[in-house]
Amino acid sequence: MFKSDLGIKGYFHLQKFTFRRLGIDMTTREARVTQICFLIIQIFALASILIPIAVYSGQHIDDIAEVSNAMAPFMQATISLWKVWRVIYRRKEMAELCENIYLISAKASKLELAHLIQENNRERIMNTAYYYSVLNTGVMALTAPVVVSFIQYLRLGEFSYITALKATYPIDYARPLNYFLIWLWTAVAIYGVIYVSVPVDSLYSWYIHNLVGNFKILQSKLVSAESIAESTADLGKRRELIYYCVAYHQRLITMSEQLNIIYQPIVFVQFSLNGLQICFLAYQIGSGVVAMVDLPFLLLFLISVGIQLMIYCYGGQHLQNESVNVSKSIYQTINSSPWPNELRKVLLISLMRAQKPCKLTGIFFDVDLPLFLAVWRTAGSYVTLLRSVDQKTM
Repeated sequence: MFKSDLGIKGYFHLQKFTFRRLGIDMTTREARVTQICFLIIQIFALASILIPIAVYSGQHIDDIAEVSNAMAPFMQATISLWKVWRVIYRRKEMAELCENIYLISAKASKLELAHLIQENNRERIMNTAYYYSVLNTGVMALTAPVVVSFIQYLRLGEFSYITALKATYPIDYARPLNYFLIWLWTAVAIYGVIYVSVPVDSLYSWYIHNLVGNFKILQSKLVSAESIAESTADLGKRRELIYYCVAYHQRLITMSEQLNIIYQPIVFVQFSLNGLQICFLAYQIGSGVVAMVDLPFLLLFLISVGIQLMIYCYGGQHLQNESVNVSKSIYQTINSSPWPNELRKVLLISLMRAQKPCKLTGIFFDVDLPLFLAVWRTAGSYVTLLRSVDQKTM
């Protein structure tokens, strides 16, 4: 599907790498599952780990600190489970959209390619930071308990058997073999969280930035149409260029709508749970009851969730802004040259459509920067509520 990288550094590299770690090849038109057994194991680990965490939360319902400790990973696993189901269900449509964006981007000239390079550089930097943040969070979650247990063994002569996740496990993990099995189960679940979250979220960012790059190319084509109109009286050439720009614009709008259809259910579930997830993480960090060894993990977890939110909200806002900027280019083009009435009508219709931004939604809300602030404000309100409830129960 991707015959070349279009001369863009790291073009679709992270998405291809992480989807293959999940067991799906997103570079083929069918988006075939390459490691079905491994994918099933990850899904099973994610789904099954939710049960002991939920039981643990129910057993400690009166202890807000313990419930908060358990529920933040619980929600992330729930979001990841929802994402992987949606990817399996929609993977062919996602691969088709990748191909359509690639094919339309491959038509860019060398001058126009600068817009795509700029947008893909932004996407690569943001997604790389997100990947390493999520990866380090997962590694720390798995290694910190084992390291602390070994340190206590060296100091006190007794292994503590500290688990990575707060949960009521079906076996007694205070035995070496059982402890290893629980650790392995948790490791597969955390691997699933990493290699579901990163590919799905980074692919969303790739879609956004490449669509934005093409909207910028469209704006440059409209500017060139203005100069062509001034330099030639050939109506056929001017008509051909304007009709091409209109068709190009319509195709970008169609792809933006397709992106919204694919990601709308994912965005709805993610943003519905992210507020509570941030609340639980912030409560633990600010409560003062968390062990110092857990603070780096909680801070990294919170940073990862924050970057995840920013990828979606910034991307949605970026797409809105650039899709509306097309209307400014059309308006400038109409007013700068003497156009025949036929082409003027075509441009006016395009102008009316371009004034309506391409939006990404979560069914009941628009995905933009105000949503990012709203989620953090909501999380702050939840933290205040938890603290007041905690003080009353003390």
